[in-house]
Amino acid sequence: MARQPRFCRPGFAHLVQLQAIAGSLPLAGAAQRTQCVGWLRDGLDAATIRLHAYAILPASIRLLLTPASAAALSSYVQTLARRSSRVLSRAGACGTAGAALWAGRFRSAVVQPGDWELAAMLWVDLSADAAAPAPPADAGAWSSRGAHCGDSPSPAGAPGLWPPAAYWDLGNTPFAREAAYRQRVEQGLDAATRSALDAALRRGTAVGDAGFLRQLEQESGRRLLPVQRGRTQRSPAVDI
Repeated sequence: MARQPRFCRPGFAHLVQLQAIAGSLPLAGAAQRTQCVGWLRDGLDAATIRLHAYAILPASIRLLLTPASAAALSSYVQTLARRSSRVLSRAGACGTAGAALWAGRFRSAVVQPGDWELAAMLWVDLSADAAAPAPPADAGAWSSRGAHCGDSPSPAGAPGLWPPAAYWDLGNTPFAREAAYRQRVEQGLDAATRSALDAALRRGTAVGDAGFLRQLEQESGRRLLPVQRGRTQRSPAVDI
């Protein structure tokens, strides 16, 4: 059976994950991650993409971005995958020169504007803590967390960031926004929110409240809300 087309809603933020094959750590080294930062930046010059957050981990690349079209989303991430595969596989970063690097096609999920965008940003930025085996102090060089929190300026050559409206709403000045976001980083994500983001990304659908998901269902014809469990109740019989 043919797989469904990727679920994409241009103009909305999308959570994206490019995952390495099982057991592979193609981006474990500092040199590889620094290269990847450049590939993120270069790809933005060729695609209609607004990048909100990124984290480059040993076995995956996590992004929050808004595409102008479904083609722009696919082009940007697929170009990143092809370029990294070509360079890293040649260098033997995945264990064997020429071996496969990424585990199938990338995953993505549409994100509701507002608090869910901030949650998705946190999901990406907090994952920088999983940057080992690289030194933890260097994690900020390969993620957007430092720029969002005001802890450190974006490193030279980093991709330009377009914070979503929800981030701007955190405060009236850069310092206020950074302080408010830093507080959220310190608080972390609750288990239910993290689970909802993980599930939407795994299914390739969307994350948000019931009203938002219902609206997307009506517009797209795709099922996004969970199916109610149990037997469907029948209407009582009526004697005529």
